[in-house]
Amino acid sequence: MRKLILVSHGDLAQSYLNSLDMIAGGHKNVAAVTFDGEISKAELGQRIEAERSTTSETVIVVDLPGGTPCNVCLERYANDKQVSILASLNLPMILDLYLNLSNETYQPASALLVGQDNLFDVAARLATTDNDDDE
Repeated sequence: MRKLILVSHGDLAQSYLNSLDMIAGGHKNVAAVTFDGEISKAELGQRIEAERSTTSETVIVVDLPGGTPCNVCLERYANDKQVSILASLNLPMILDLYLNLSNETYQPASALLVGQDNLFDVAARLATTDNDDDE
């Protein structure tokens, strides 16, 4: 089974983990690692490594491309075939990854499309849906 690690500036990763617990009824094989700006890049890397699976694939989702958490992950795992690094944290993406951790045929990068598909103007979408119903 894959391991999922959420990595962020501040408490964002932990907050997403708390939301995952609320929606999915708990979590297994998921961890949150936070970067508060007070720790070194080396310490952040050690915290991520401590959560990483050494026996199966690990999916790391960072909050911001080009930020310190992302850069630390790239420095450590860019060439590691057992690690996928995805950016930018959002709850639909995290939920999709979590629900597919044990699915061996699932491609973690497909969660990017789930996240992207859930970015829209809700009012505009509802207006379009209402107009379609009128016809």
